[in-house]
Amino acid sequence: MSKRIVYLLAVLIFGALIYQGFSFYQFEKQRNAFVIEKGLTTTEALRNRVDTILQVIVTEGDRLAERFGSEELDDAQIRDIIRASARSIPELQGVTACYEPFGFRQNQKLYCPYYDKGSSNYIQVEDSYDYTVLGDGTAWYTGPRDNGASWAEPYYAKAAQDWYIDYGVPFYYADGPNKGQVRGTITMSFVAGGFKDIVHKLSVGKTGYGLISSEKGNLLAHPHEEYIGVKDLNFLSELEPNRSLKDAYAAMAKGETGQIDFYDPVQNDHSLFFFDKIPSSNWSIGLSFFKDDILGDTIERDRRLIRLGLIFSLFIILVLASYFIKDYLDEREIWILSILGSILLLSLLVLIGYLQHSSQEIQTKEETAPIVDVGTLGKFTYDLDKRAEERKVPKPTQVPTGIFINRMTFENSYDLSVGGKVWQKYPLAVADEVEIGFDFPQMSPFAEASYIEEVNRDTVPSKEGEVGYLLVTWDFRVTLTLNLEYADYPFDKRHLSLQINPLNNRDRLVFTPDLGSYSFTNPSRKSGLNHNIRISGNQVMETYFNYSLDTYESDFGYGDKSLYEGVPTLRFNINLKRDLLNSFVTYLIPIFVVLLMMFILIYAVHKSAERQGVIESMAAFFFVLIFSHIDMRKEIITADLIYLEYFYFITYLMVIMSTANLVVYTKNKSDIFDFNDNQIYKAIYFPMFLFLILIVTLIKFY
Repeated sequence: MSKRIVYLLAVLIFGALIYQGFSFYQFEKQRNAFVIEKGLTTTEALRNRVDTILQVIVTEGDRLAERFGSEELDDAQIRDIIRASARSIPELQGVTACYEPFGFRQNQKLYCPYYDKGSSNYIQVEDSYDYTVLGDGTAWYTGPRDNGASWAEPYYAKAAQDWYIDYGVPFYYADGPNKGQVRGTITMSFVAGGFKDIVHKLSVGKTGYGLISSEKGNLLAHPHEEYIGVKDLNFLSELEPNRSLKDAYAAMAKGETGQIDFYDPVQNDHSLFFFDKIPSSNWSIGLSFFKDDILGDTIERDRRLIRLGLIFSLFIILVLASYFIKDYLDEREIWILSILGSILLLSLLVLIGYLQHSSQEIQTKEETAPIVDVGTLGKFTYDLDKRAEERKVPKPTQVPTGIFINRMTFENSYDLSVGGKVWQKYPLAVADEVEIGFDFPQMSPFAEASYIEEVNRDTVPSKEGEVGYLLVTWDFRVTLTLNLEYADYPFDKRHLSLQINPLNNRDRLVFTPDLGSYSFTNPSRKSGLNHNIRISGNQVMETYFNYSLDTYESDFGYGDKSLYEGVPTLRFNINLKRDLLNSFVTYLIPIFVVLLMMFILIYAVHKSAERQGVIESMAAFFFVLIFSHIDMRKEIITADLIYLEYFYFITYLMVIMSTANLVVYTKNKSDIFDFNDNQIYKAIYFPMFLFLILIVTLIKFY
């Protein structure tokens, strides 16, 4: 091949490289723009949602204040008004109407009824303390009285065991000698926990989270619920090691808006943090997103990177060809080409392996998307109810179900032993009519020590807005047989899906994730799993709930096939990926030691009529490989052809080819093998092995 043709091909490949590089740049630019747009849109949605709720509360509070100031109301009327007001706004926990001393009646010093929507009870605040005296515990009243309408800082209500945020607005005497003076205040009480549902209903990805802070920086909503009311933005700033996030918290405390982009080493991902201000209250909100979480699978990006790597490698080969092309290459130049070729091929293998190992995607086609918030759960249950209506069968009864795993270990390639707790909340309306309990359908029939034992049963009474339920808790220790695949070993991601079914389909129960019982619902937080669990040679990527819809081709004798069609099965999922070091040390080191020993043998052998030593040595290498291969098959029992096995197959081929080479070289005269004392085969030895591995890897993962 002439140099002109090589130059021309190099120019064409370089052009293709530039095109692919620009295409990849545009692709990444579009992906980043999508993440920014998603973040801004979601932040705006959260801001508007919270602002709308606050405006509704403010409007209702102002309306009540105007009415209380303009009308003379008796006790019954006041109670009816505050009760109706509390019920008219779902987010409100209660409404309080408090009067100044002798403001309600001339013969009654204090009067302050509070309607608690949670318990449907009225509480006379004046029976507990004098709310008109200045102090930390009376700021909810004295603040609006002395300074006008305002939102109070969060405070803890011991009776309700939750953090409250109040909007207080004064009302005034409309006539008489005190006209224009403060007569009392209306207080609209909002539970801080309500913000959690608001954030969950937004699409912040599997690992995103939101926070809300008051005008003074106190936390009203945060993934760590123990921070609410007692911690502020300054605390988060002191706790945060990342400088960019520190600056963002400081900006939020000043009421500023903006966004930052930084690398999170814990999540091993680029994070975006958006922060904004709520106009009606001067509160601040912040939303955190992880890029890979929002973008979804990285298959297309990985393919583009591999394509770039292949084109770049081809360009380097053409550059080397243009430099070394001539009628004769000396021994040194041949070895340089061999080493450079091996490095190039090895780099491509490392690139593909890294992309495959770092990918977070696990294919679960038979299952629904992760249930990570009340929004996605609500959509799923809505679809179930709609389908029940279409089929004219009763709607399923929801039973919130949670799981916490304390112990977990693999017994073999498919059997997983797990132990922990399961709790369920059966609605009181059906608790006496259905069969209490659950089943692990994947339980191994050969498990010797499996058990599920009820350890607690409590009745939680109904409250206004909350349905009462029977709380039942079980301890369990079971061995489950899972359908795992090992074709991509050691780059496989194991998807451990624990199925939880009702005991009786005739009860028409659907187990739903008890999301409210977990501090976090983001999969990367690994909720439901003891963080002290260590699975040798594996890393836990994420945990989450989802569903599969299973149809059985039988009615099991009940004569109603609808009981067994599209049955929702709750799944608790644990995704694992392997630590490569263990697999590489166990299985790849023997392969590369054999390859190196064979190369040393090839390098050391010279022309000779005796071939017996060569064959014996190659046979020894072959048996080393066979035993290592058998050990791998004993550890990983699968019907799949494992990716790592291709290393063995190709090494077997190298043993055969090397044996043939040495036999021909030592016994017969060959122009190719005799050149520079068999240098051609020696030089292509490692590049040939790596090239064959690359071909298999591309077919497998590209």
